[in-house]
Amino acid sequence: MSDNEQSEAPPTAAGADSNSEEPDPLRNVLWIFLALLLVVAVGLAGLLVWVIAGRDDDSTNAGPNERAANYPIKDVRSIFGPDPGFKAPLGVSFSPDGNLWTSDTGNGRIVITTTAGRVKRVIADRTGPGAISTPYGIAADPERERMYVADWTRGAVLAFSQAGRFLESLPSPGQDPEVFGKDGFTPYDVKLVGSRVVASSNNGLYFFDSKGRVAAHWGRGKRGAGAGSFNFPDAFEVDGENGRVYVADSLNRRVVALDLDGNVLWVSGSPDAAGKTTGFWQLPRGITIAPDGTILVVDTFRFDDVGVGQGHVVALSSDGELISEFGRAGSEEDSFAYPDKIAVGPDGLYAIADRDHNRTLVFRLDELPPPRRSELSLYKKTFSRPQAVNVQHKV
Repeated sequence: MSDNEQSEAPPTAAGADSNSEEPDPLRNVLWIFLALLLVVAVGLAGLLVWVIAGRDDDSTNAGPNERAANYPIKDVRSIFGPDPGFKAPLGVSFSPDGNLWTSDTGNGRIVITTTAGRVKRVIADRTGPGAISTPYGIAADPERERMYVADWTRGAVLAFSQAGRFLESLPSPGQDPEVFGKDGFTPYDVKLVGSRVVASSNNGLYFFDSKGRVAAHWGRGKRGAGAGSFNFPDAFEVDGENGRVYVADSLNRRVVALDLDGNVLWVSGSPDAAGKTTGFWQLPRGITIAPDGTILVVDTFRFDDVGVGQGHVVALSSDGELISEFGRAGSEEDSFAYPDKIAVGPDGLYAIADRDHNRTLVFRLDELPPPRRSELSLYKKTFSRPQAVNVQHKV
């Protein structure tokens, strides 16, 4: 130390003995105050860690590795299609021979693959009678070994053999277009109810006879939110065992159950109020029935990054009771980005058209987690189907 530094050191009191120095009351108070501040700081730090990390038994706050244990979707593989790859696929279905049909909507084609992802055929006719424009829902007809494709801008349901050969289109050329209402025929989904081909359009469900003419219509002839009306029902499924049809009534933000005479049995959800979504359902656009009878509904706008107790897929009982919610949004292999149609196939396989990931995800389901909420808004009261088209027979 230099002489200058020594001269700047604080002087000691003259005659003072360091071993007999009197305690300074102010200094003691300061030490006590600093000790209290330290205790408070440690407590706050512990609280912050608890909030960020969450409790050990709270799966909704767990990290990806921790929450994987009870996440029910177990991905098998992603199918991205042939070059140039899928573009905004919206529809998917298993054919009777076990292959997977995907509506590659953005590319205007149907792609047939094995469940292992091997491409078997691409249907991309643009000009012939089986021309494809914007394919959406797909349905299998095991009895006749056919596949039906709903093409909404083409305004037709196209029938193909399992191998992809075009067979016919519905409605027949002689069909009066006025039967479909002012917005015309815009098929979004297609299924079989008994032996009849049925397609959902903007204002309801249309049943076709063996000659390709409309035999019945479930709806009121125009889009609406009232009882018996529909507003862009993007998907529906047939529960043959219980004699029911479940409809994802998309822009009415609800799921509707009907019997095979078209009588409404229950309604889950409600339309928007004052231009805002106020009910449980955000945008239901896909629906299928699991082997155990559970209804699985894909709610495209139900975003959740955990996907356990809430998520894109909602499971309901045949009576409309809430069973489970799962399926997270994200970039992981088992996550989704605007999922749409869902299908169940052989050997416990499922498939979802995952639009913004430009793929079809093939997966299995483990035990479903319980939902975060206990119930949905559910209206249970049977009311009869309005007769928009005179029908002399049961469908």
